[in-house]
Amino acid sequence: MAENRTIGTVLSDVDAYLERRVKSALARLGIWPFRGRVLAAWLLAGSLASCMLFALLSVFAYWFYAHNLKPPDQAIAENSGTSVALDRTEQAELHQYTDPLGGLRHPVPLSEISPYLVAATIATEDPSFFDNPGVNFRGLARAVFENLTPFGPGLFKGSGGSSITQQLAKNIYVNPEDRTSRRIRRKVKETVIALELKRRYEDDQILGWYLNQIYYGNYAYGAEVAAQSYFGKSAKDLTLAEAALLGGLPQAPNDYTPAIAENVERAKTRQLQVLDLMAAHSPDIGGIVQISPEQLEAARTEPLNYIESKFRIEAPHFVFFVEDQVTKMCHAGLFEPPQDISCDDVVAQGGLRITTTLELGLNKIGERILEERIAANEAAHQGHNGALVAMKPDTGEIVAYVGSRSFGRSDISGQVDIASSPRSHGSAMKAFSYLTAFEQGWVPSTYVQDEPLFVDAGGAQRQINNWNLKYLGKITARKALAESVNTAAVRTVTEVGIDQMRETAHRLGITDLQQEDCGATITLGACEVKLVDMTYAFTALAMNGRLRGRLTAEELPDGFRELDPVSVLKIRDAAGNVIYEFTAPEERAVEDPVYSYMLTDVLKDANKWSSLTLDRPAASKTGTSEDFRDNVVMGYTPDLAAGVWMGNADNSPMAPGTFSSAGTGPIWKDFMLEAHQYYKLPPRQFEKPKEVTTSKCGGRDELFKSGQKPSKPGACTPGGDPQASPKPTTPADATPAPPSPTPAPTASAAAVPEATASPTPSAEASPFPTDTPTPSPEPPATSPPGAGAGGN
Repeated sequence: MAENRTIGTVLSDVDAYLERRVKSALARLGIWPFRGRVLAAWLLAGSLASCMLFALLSVFAYWFYAHNLKPPDQAIAENSGTSVALDRTEQAELHQYTDPLGGLRHPVPLSEISPYLVAATIATEDPSFFDNPGVNFRGLARAVFENLTPFGPGLFKGSGGSSITQQLAKNIYVNPEDRTSRRIRRKVKETVIALELKRRYEDDQILGWYLNQIYYGNYAYGAEVAAQSYFGKSAKDLTLAEAALLGGLPQAPNDYTPAIAENVERAKTRQLQVLDLMAAHSPDIGGIVQISPEQLEAARTEPLNYIESKFRIEAPHFVFFVEDQVTKMCHAGLFEPPQDISCDDVVAQGGLRITTTLELGLNKIGERILEERIAANEAAHQGHNGALVAMKPDTGEIVAYVGSRSFGRSDISGQVDIASSPRSHGSAMKAFSYLTAFEQGWVPSTYVQDEPLFVDAGGAQRQINNWNLKYLGKITARKALAESVNTAAVRTVTEVGIDQMRETAHRLGITDLQQEDCGATITLGACEVKLVDMTYAFTALAMNGRLRGRLTAEELPDGFRELDPVSVLKIRDAAGNVIYEFTAPEERAVEDPVYSYMLTDVLKDANKWSSLTLDRPAASKTGTSEDFRDNVVMGYTPDLAAGVWMGNADNSPMAPGTFSSAGTGPIWKDFMLEAHQYYKLPPRQFEKPKEVTTSKCGGRDELFKSGQKPSKPGACTPGGDPQASPKPTTPADATPAPPSPTPAPTASAAAVPEATASPTPSAEASPFPTDTPTPSPEPPATSPPGAGAGGN
């Protein structure tokens, strides 16, 4: 007692000393005793007012989120369920979209879930679950410390502190688009609902709901689906080792799921962490199941035998493309979502029946041809993946959409949708440059130079090369485009305007090319675009400048396309009511018919030159990107447009010399031949606009626009005698000139020149392509210096 009194006396003396020092300091400032007391009173009053305001706001927030809280069962039941995608005949189901609440609609009782999985989940997600009131205050305090103090990694960059009940509240009551938000409002809502759920319901009921809806990766929502998906057994039969694996997935399912081959080792490491957590928190989970040290050790070494996923889906990349399109259509007001479901949830929870435009039989033809052609030349080309899109020009409907060679192959990144991913399209971009030139008064017989050219690349001069390092001198635009001459294309886009070329591409349907750093090599594929957009743009060429489709749901700047390709024919709600129907295409005139026809006429020559002729009139343009990373062929007949890509999803180069005419070309040709047979379409000529006039020139009928004088000199004159065909100014077998002090006209861009497999020209090259194309030569063993984007 004497010792305690002594300590108390010392503390009292210290307290009195500090008080005297504070009063003395305030007195010297003249604010004690009166001003100091007033200041203290104001501070006290302010603190009390702040506390009262905070208390009132807290009470209001709790009332606002809790007073009309629907039971989880009711909130789930009010959603109509997942949607189904059908082919255009409505006879084939393509896919039933994954429903995040599917496990809750068909729940497995907690008694039918392995106690090992229950224990693993609690130990990993919320060890204080049985003791907390719905909020893990220890975890919440840790989250506050990490996110809101200078001692953590930064503002809102630390870990979360959500309890199991909070996660359940978030997944059922918070919109998907808000679930990753770090806003205080979302956290308050989630916290209030969690407290109310824990107040109203028993722990076992909350655990059952949670385990039936949590996402385990691999399209598996709920413990039962996950157990079947990974191990081919019911959730009640999971071993300790299997349960620990599943228990570790929800925190980062895409990083830990062993369904992805490269994740298997990471998943095993995660499983061992969960087993350690189960051992560390054994007192907290002891009431669920008793786990001995021997059992834990055996689980560490138990082999995990995963089964192959039975995820059933037809045209996988297309159905996910449709999911995205339906969501955008909803946001754009093209239909009203049923039962006040948000547009972001309408596919997963709206119970829609979506009739798509896909011709499933034709799509299977595309899948087969891609697989056969790539497999046959895989060793030689070192290109392991491919993509294909086909559309009907007269309606804008997508009838085939193959986003990769095989959706299920992780070794080629098969789940990456190449059809909707920006990639270089090489020399296929030249079509927009020459179309822009025709808009400015050029004609196919206009002269353009093919001679050494240098561009500015980061302050240094870099040479634009043709594939064989040879030049033809003065040639026609027809020959330059048909035989994919790089220097001529760069000169053309520099003269007609890079911005003007981009405007043409945007008007016809390209949604990319919005950056300002492409430079003149944009015409060689220096900037990336999407295969689905390119195919849509080429449908406008097939229709002589008329783009058809549905009103756009994309958020695009002024001057871009006003229509989108059609992927959905009809949408019905869960009750069978039609809430959207595509009845007839919208149409926009995006190009003068004469200029479109001129381009088509030139691309018919390109089709012959690349040996891609069909059994009917057809036009095409090839493209090979730098280092042979991308092979592209874009082409069309009056009835069908198709774009094909070949390469590697990881952007690694293919074998040197893998030009698109030999790589992607056979895929495009085989598909187009079989597609027209599939539809039983007779051959048709491209429609010739009445404003097109012709003049005999260079052994062919050359094209002009009636009443319009060409803006540049050329090999032909409208309605008159052809001019003499000039000889090339540079011998065809000449080697490229070295950089000179005053180089040829330059363009400000990083040079990404094309690799063109053009025919070896004669020494006296005509400015016109021959009617019977010279076979493409053997490609070089290695890509020449500077050769790259663009070409054959």
